[in-house]
Amino acid sequence: MHPLTPETYRTEIAGETISLPIIPLNERRAIALLMVIDMGVRFGDIVGDAMTALFAELKPDIVVGSATLGIPAAIEVSRRLGLDHYVILQKSPKFHLADAMVEEVRSITSAVPQRLLLDRRAIALLQGKRVLIVDDVIATGSSMAAAIRLVRRAGAHVLGAGAILTEGHTWRQALGQDAALVTSLGHIPQFDIVDGVAIPDASTEKDAALDPGIFGNPAFSNDRKRSAG
Repeated sequence: MHPLTPETYRTEIAGETISLPIIPLNERRAIALLMVIDMGVRFGDIVGDAMTALFAELKPDIVVGSATLGIPAAIEVSRRLGLDHYVILQKSPKFHLADAMVEEVRSITSAVPQRLLLDRRAIALLQGKRVLIVDDVIATGSSMAAAIRLVRRAGAHVLGAGAILTEGHTWRQALGQDAALVTSLGHIPQFDIVDGVAIPDASTEKDAALDPGIFGNPAFSNDRKRSAG
């Protein structure tokens, strides 16, 4: 497949302008790709500070992140909240996860269904606790929905779901009422490919009036406070 024009998409994350490469999913559709593990230490600090500012008032007992790209956010937020422990939900069926709790996931960046796994030894860290779930990008919502289900099956109360970016709006359908738990540091559209040109799909672009998950929307802030109460 030939390179697309433009090659990058500029967006804001917590007030910082970031250029993301535009990657085709197929001949007709493309996404702006955020690879957190390639963004550097300063980006981790920005994300950690901004996400902690959003959720500190909820006073979570522990932070949960999903492998692999949700791990940096989980570590940075935990550090800033003064929490020593965090829980990572795995996607690779490692030998020590043979008896793990499992939920199915379908990611926009993966052609095959995946599984999200919670090590049963981590249940003790979650049971009866107030939990914040964080991830890099919420696109289809499948991964975040699976994470929420796993955390609740472990007996925890989900206070909120933080993301660096939300992408499009289909994640709302996957999350249902739990979409009200989501807030993000920025938002990106998906793209239609027309004659080699990546054109933002207007139906997926940011609209704060319709998207209470967008950073700084006061309507969401009120919903989030009620859910924590």
